[in-house]
Amino acid sequence: MLVSYEPEVIKYYKNNNGGIYKRNEWVFPLKNFTSIYYREGGKDFRLSTYDYFQGSNSKGHPAHDIMILDENKDLLDDSTLKPVDVVSMSGGVVVAVDTTWKVGSVLRGGMYVKIFDVTNMGLFYYSHLSVVSVKPGDILAPGDKIGEVGRTGRKTILKEGKTHLHIQFLISDEGYPMPEDFINDLRSAEMKVVNVPK
Repeated sequence: MLVSYEPEVIKYYKNNNGGIYKRNEWVFPLKNFTSIYYREGGKDFRLSTYDYFQGSNSKGHPAHDIMILDENKDLLDDSTLKPVDVVSMSGGVVVAVDTTWKVGSVLRGGMYVKIFDVTNMGLFYYSHLSVVSVKPGDILAPGDKIGEVGRTGRKTILKEGKTHLHIQFLISDEGYPMPEDFINDLRSAEMKVVNVPK
């Protein structure tokens, strides 16, 4: 039963001229930033007892948090005074979004986008966004804008929360999303960035 959605998503992607983008073509998920750093230097990936289907009740941090320069927490890059764009690392289909998150919600992720990468058979999860600019069914290529970095989410909105992107990649194991530590992919994509804030 878990695998039943994948053939339909793959068919939809191909029927709508979705491209083939191998893993070495992934791009860095942020654009138009001055400076970034990873939580715990990129060593923040922890599985614990994480289960994708437990949602906000799941334990662990099987993802990476990428902080932007935003000391005053106004959701703008401190140097450019503009939002930092979140872009799709991969090609794929937008399979879910949340644009309804409000302060007081118990959901940890805040506003988010989920993209199924058809070529690499995995699910990307981008959360804590301040703006979501895609909708389910959109076909994306690497580098397409999907939103803007924010502080939405149960804990992230608190005073001590930092403006950042929480990004996760889950490889499909017969349809079951299993988290994978992809810090090396992030670092490789970051090295290719020629970042000129506009």
